[in-house]
Amino acid sequence: MVTTTAPARPAFVSPPEVENRNGLRLVTGTHQRRPWQIGLGIALVLVCAAVAGALFQSSAKRVTIVVAAKSLAAGTVLTPADLGTATIPASGDITAMSAAGSAALVGQQLDTPVYAGQVMVRQMLSTTPQLAGGEQVVGLLMKGDQMPSVPLVAGDSVQVIAVPQPGQGSTVGGTSGTIGSTLVPRATVFAVGPPPTNQTQYEASVSLEVPSTDAATVTAYAAADQIGLSLMSEGQK
Repeated sequence: MVTTTAPARPAFVSPPEVENRNGLRLVTGTHQRRPWQIGLGIALVLVCAAVAGALFQSSAKRVTIVVAAKSLAAGTVLTPADLGTATIPASGDITAMSAAGSAALVGQQLDTPVYAGQVMVRQMLSTTPQLAGGEQVVGLLMKGDQMPSVPLVAGDSVQVIAVPQPGQGSTVGGTSGTIGSTLVPRATVFAVGPPPTNQTQYEASVSLEVPSTDAATVTAYAAADQIGLSLMSEGQK
């Protein structure tokens, strides 16, 4: 009977050390990563994750801006009813006006037509106010009892009324108005500012846009300090 045995497996031999030309021995075999390299890799992953998260959160932020509530023609003096708001993604390149500053647009005049929903930017505003045909601007110095207690702003509609000076009747001659009569049924506040420093009895300097046919009468009553203003609602005629 013949007995056969399996050939013996060769014993594991470490990779040979190779000597290079400079006399240094190079060990060939599996390369083990050092702990600092592993730590650096983990740190890079965490940094990339943080940057990606910041970018995502930035794109998710939104801001509220001012838009036109309706189509408006060039030359329109803006009122609160002409303006609306919309939200858009936040961006450093936004040139639109923030909704927080919408009050600054009221009373401003459009230099170009806009359509409903269009984003409002300062470049749309006229730097030189335009008057409608047949209109003139007259200036008034107003005391507290000659105008509403609610502050007037550009764009407001007011009624211009002839009023007497305290204890006096009308001192204006040659005009068509009488005390208590309406001089201008509807005028537009063009601008409002403080009175001259040497006119301490007045509270405001008001410029009104009135029909050219009424400008002389209003100016005469204003010079006699016999003008009163009544604030009108938007739909009032």
